[in-house]
Amino acid sequence: MNTAPRKLTWAVVALLAACGTNPVTGKRELQFVSENQEIQIGAQNYAPMRQSEGGDYALMPELTTYVNEVGQKLAAASDKVTVSERRLPYEFKVLNSSVPNAWALPGGKIAVNRGLLTELNNEAELAAVLGHEIIHAAARHGAQAQERGTLLQGGLVAAQLGAALGGVDERVGSLALAGAGVGAQLITTRYGRDAELQSDLYGTRLMKAAGYDPAAAIALQETFVRLSEGRRQNWLEGLFASHPPSQERVTRNRTTVAELGAGGDLGAERYQARIAPLKRA
Repeated sequence: MNTAPRKLTWAVVALLAACGTNPVTGKRELQFVSENQEIQIGAQNYAPMRQSEGGDYALMPELTTYVNEVGQKLAAASDKVTVSERRLPYEFKVLNSSVPNAWALPGGKIAVNRGLLTELNNEAELAAVLGHEIIHAAARHGAQAQERGTLLQGGLVAAQLGAALGGVDERVGSLALAGAGVGAQLITTRYGRDAELQSDLYGTRLMKAAGYDPAAAIALQETFVRLSEGRRQNWLEGLFASHPPSQERVTRNRTTVAELGAGGDLGAERYQARIAPLKRA
């Protein structure tokens, strides 16, 4: 008896059973990588990815302390802008790389290159960067990339789904965790337009909730667009590779700030005092 149609039927049923609610937007979506698995992916890949991207910036450990303080302040306010409370173990590191870049792994493991810090003007712009990355993690964008990759495996996934009807989360989730280079794949992923706009929107709301002036998110995107048009190679191979700037993102940020209302902490003097030694190094 041919069991292929039956396996496919079970696969469809299992996919339906794996639906969940996005913790940021509240929308229903396919989910078969659990939160525990997201945290596991981040924990397993964080140190190797930092090492491959230049290593931690050990010359100024106080810089990482500062960035982590800003990041934790934003993370603490995340439940004010998302539909459900999701307490990920957020961690923020500064890497010893002159390439302006920032990235997030599933589970809230985030890194910022020193090359990006020297391009920012104030703490609010740093908050815009970190808030954007926090939303990537909170909204499961990295996990979604893994889930899409798993589904593209086609027949293998269908067979696994059929066999895993009684425990779809753990068994199917293990496929997303299989193989080497998960971290490298995630931080070089070019997020889709919807994911970028979603991270801009909720990241800007997060800035406001944490007390920062959300207008800094507009200035930040304007800088990114200007630098991308100037085709600075180190920018094109860094932040822009996975977070492509566009005039649409600038316009959307202006609309968001108009709705939220400008005003709040810029932290310009505080930021420059912290970053000054880095610029002299």
